[in-house]
Amino acid sequence: MPTPARLVAHYDTKYQNANFAQVVPVPVLASPRNRTQMLVNMALETDGGSYLEIGAGDGSTLLALKHHYDRLVGADLSAVRIQQLQLLFRNDPHVLTLQNNIEIDGLPFSDNEFDCAAMADVIEHFIDPIGALRELHRVLKRGGRLIVLTPNIAKWTRRLKLMAGYFPSTASLQEGLVCYDGHTPTDLHDEGHLHYFTYRSLSRLSIERAGFSRAENRGYGTLILGKLWPQMFSDLCTVLHK
Repeated sequence: MPTPARLVAHYDTKYQNANFAQVVPVPVLASPRNRTQMLVNMALETDGGSYLEIGAGDGSTLLALKHHYDRLVGADLSAVRIQQLQLLFRNDPHVLTLQNNIEIDGLPFSDNEFDCAAMADVIEHFIDPIGALRELHRVLKRGGRLIVLTPNIAKWTRRLKLMAGYFPSTASLQEGLVCYDGHTPTDLHDEGHLHYFTYRSLSRLSIERAGFSRAENRGYGTLILGKLWPQMFSDLCTVLHK
């Protein structure tokens, strides 16, 4: 099992050359095609208030949402990411950036503090996803929502790989051993993805173990089938209600 320090070193190295000068807000689309567009689309369904994003990345989703919420918090495990985010939002008092390891430190917020929280392609990296979900449940207000996006291990392309006897890696090529550039060996197997989910498994996990009242499953993507049959044709988007 990777240690937290090993994971932090991996992400700091991965993101140290990111070009934040080119960060632009994620576009708001009626039919989202990728995970960041879907996150923004779902986050806009909450009417203002306070917003927390775990794994804020390059800040493009925060840029898209900053005029919709009264207060936004972008948290990230990587010190490199946080330094870049601080520069991006240095003149915006409504956006707080926070270096945080939710699994070790918890969240430095009171109970029932946020109207909406989100994490895109984050939960699969947690050592203890149940503990992280419980902590996010704690800081959400009653009636608040947590938006979770993660690869769907039951997507049709991954089912075909399993049928052919291949491991369906979700963040890299060649069964988790090669980066998407096609030749660089991955530093961590499948780029640090430790857990794999289906719509059903994430819903059960969140309700039965983390205290959420219900799970609302959504689909997205370039195919209309992503909306019609998300369990087969979409990566995973689940909105969890407290």
